[in-house]
Amino acid sequence: MNAADHQAAPGHVIARLLDDVDAYAARLGTTRGRLLDLTLISRATGIEPERVRALLNGEPPEDEPREKYARETFRKALFQQRLRFLQRTRLKETPAGREPYGLREISRATGISAQHVSNLLNGERGANHDHAARLELFFRVPEGFCSRTEGAALVAYLRRMVHEDLPKLATHAVLQELGARSVALRSTADGAQIDTLRDLLPALDELVRAIQERKPGEGLGPGDGPA
Repeated sequence: MNAADHQAAPGHVIARLLDDVDAYAARLGTTRGRLLDLTLISRATGIEPERVRALLNGEPPEDEPREKYARETFRKALFQQRLRFLQRTRLKETPAGREPYGLREISRATGISAQHVSNLLNGERGANHDHAARLELFFRVPEGFCSRTEGAALVAYLRRMVHEDLPKLATHAVLQELGARSVALRSTADGAQIDTLRDLLPALDELVRAIQERKPGEGLGPGDGPA
C-alpha cells in the first residue's frame, strides 16, 4: 500500500480501486460486473459472496474495535469465521466425492490437538500466531488469511487485480490488435523493471491509434511495434 492508502479508510481505498477497475472495464469493452467474480473474490478473501457484493456496492467494511476486550473478541470471532470458511470450501477428494477435512485429519497434519481445533472452529478459543500459521499452511492459503479484516482482505485482492491481473489482460488485448504475441520489459542492471505493463499501456494505445490512422498499405516503420 502507498502512504495515502495507509491513512485512508478501507472503504475509500476500495472505492478508488473500483474506479480503476471501471477504467479497465471501459478499456476492455466490458463492465465491472463481468470482471469481478463474486465467487472467486469470496474464495480468495474468505468473505461470503453476498457480503462481497455489499462491500463492492459501497457498504463500509467492518472496523476492528479500539477497546482492548472488544478487539480481542472481534479477532477471535474473525478467526473462527475464516477457519470455518476454509473447512467448508477447501475440501478433500474421496471416492464418494469432495468432503470437508475432519478434526483428526487437521490435527495430525498441523500438530494441533483435535480438541483445540474444535475450540477454534466453535469460537471458544483464540489462535496464537503459530497455530494460525499452521492451519493456513494446511489449507494452502496465504499467511494472515484468517486474521485480515474484510476491508484489508478486499483491498489486497483488488490491488493485485488492478496492478497485475487487469494490466496483463489489457496488454494482451492491445497486443492482439497489433498482431503481436508478447512484449519485452526492459530491466536495469540491478534487475529492477523500468517499465511495468501498466506503464506500457498508454504507449501501446498510442501505437494502436497511430496504426489505425495510417493509410491502407502503409506498414510499420523500423522503430514501430512493441519491443
